Amino acid sequence: MTDTRKPEHETMSDSDWNSVTSEVDPVYVHSRREAIFIFSIWVVFCVYTCAFCYLYGYLSHEPLPTSTGPAIGQIVGPLESFNRDPESLSFPLNLGIPDWVFYGIFLPWLVCIALSIWYGLFFFVEDDLGEADASSEVSA
Repeated sequence: MTDTRKPEHETMSDSDWNSVTSEVDPVYVHSRREAIFIFSIWVVFCVYTCAFCYLYGYLSHEPLPTSTGPAIGQIVGPLESFNRDPESLSFPLNLGIPDWVFYGIFLPWLVCIALSIWYGLFFFVEDDLGEADASSEVSA
């Protein structure tokens, strides 16, 4: 009796790999691309919002006397250039919203909304999922 199985260390040939990749569902490919795009946008704007609001939202970056961990300035470097006087706070659009809230939260939201609209209109691919099964339709 001979063993017809291939050894485990043998890799797929190029023709085998091409046949596997050509069988990948296009709905999966489009969904994966869309998920990567949306997640990347989320990560970029999350990092921007957190960093901007931290740097410009505080008047002073000095550690509190009761803090137990190291000061953030010891971790990332000196932050004295980001310290602000209360008089330096501006109110864009004269709505009573501090500038760090406007540029750190409101403006990134507007950019994300614009990117979502652009994405939905020009980048999104609507895939045909096939015909619906007649037995699964709900009659009213």
